[in-house]
Amino acid sequence: MWDTNGRKIKHFLKRLTWHRKKSCTRNDKAIDRYILILKKEQKFWADDRWVKRTKEKAELRLKKLGISHAKIKEVLESRGHKDLSSKVA
Repeated sequence: MWDTNGRKIKHFLKRLTWHRKKSCTRNDKAIDRYILILKKEQKFWADDRWVKRTKEKAELRLKKLGISHAKIKEVLESRGHKDLSSKVA
């Protein structure tokens, strides 16, 4: 018969080495996404509905993660996109 006396091990605690880290590059990816949207805004136009919606979502993601606009400007200057740093609100 099976072991029924309450000594069951939870599945998610068995092998911790099998699980991956889930948020190791989340901040970097959020900044990269915002920079990509700024590039598309400059390439196309600022009145495009898609650009507006995705920029709002990216700004909310940055706010949720606690990334300031100063950090974004610093990353833009380090990558050589000084012309995009003026578009950061």
